[in-house]
Amino acid sequence: MTLKKMVQNSKRIFITGINGQLGGTLNKYLSRYFNVLNNQENFYNLNVSDKSELKYFFKELSPDYIINCAALTNVDFCEQNKSNSYEVNVNGIRNIISCSKKNTKIIHISTDYVFNGNKKIYVESDIPDPTCYYGKNKLESENILRTSNRDHLILRTSVIFGETGNNFYVWVRDSLKNNHKISVVIDQISNPTWSWSLSEAIYKSILSNISGLFHYAGEEIISRYDFAIKIAEIHDFDQDRIIPIKTSDLDQKAKRPLLSALDVSKIKKIIDVEHPSLDYILKIIS
Repeated sequence: MTLKKMVQNSKRIFITGINGQLGGTLNKYLSRYFNVLNNQENFYNLNVSDKSELKYFFKELSPDYIINCAALTNVDFCEQNKSNSYEVNVNGIRNIISCSKKNTKIIHISTDYVFNGNKKIYVESDIPDPTCYYGKNKLESENILRTSNRDHLILRTSVIFGETGNNFYVWVRDSLKNNHKISVVIDQISNPTWSWSLSEAIYKSILSNISGLFHYAGEEIISRYDFAIKIAEIHDFDQDRIIPIKTSDLDQKAKRPLLSALDVSKIKKIIDVEHPSLDYILKIIS
């Protein structure tokens, strides 16, 4: 075994929200290189709202890194269930900080929804101005971690998708496969992020030991509607079943940022992270 491999294997990783889309992908990816403490053989899906549970497992397992993927991401649910949203999305990171050892590094996943959508593409230094309760919660969670005097990495990302789980790609694919018509907005524009590429970026971030605030998302800036058309094309589904609409046509409880693409040049200057094209990804996962 090489020294590099020995160093990698010695790193002890704990993933919160491991049963979610990103958490599950991270588990598969990182288990190849690190000691993921709550992997499929030793599965602990901790409730980040339960401080006693967190204290017990963090003390027993003593992770070097905690990757916080635990979140309520349904923005309309968060808008209508604010106490639930706050408990998980804000108090969750607060509990992780207070219940873990001070030398444990915390990697926290955040969102493009911390911005108001009035700018085409956002860099890390842009001033956040969330328009929905979910975005406000995620911004507060960032600020709690940034002022905690803990070694940390915050990664803002956008429209995470993969071949399984609850995400935009799966919804479009399954709806069209079952010959359902779907209404998809033409005016919500972002850069969708493949969960596997995000997992690779997190892996390389750990190897490079980078800290601070970074954006990581896909290379292509695209509307939800055009993304859906790409999905239909790759599966040879009937594109006429995708009905273009505007966000204002929907009765959504939470206000979304219409333009929320993330500039990823900062992280790419530090570590070698490339995101494949959507066409390439869709061919792989379809």
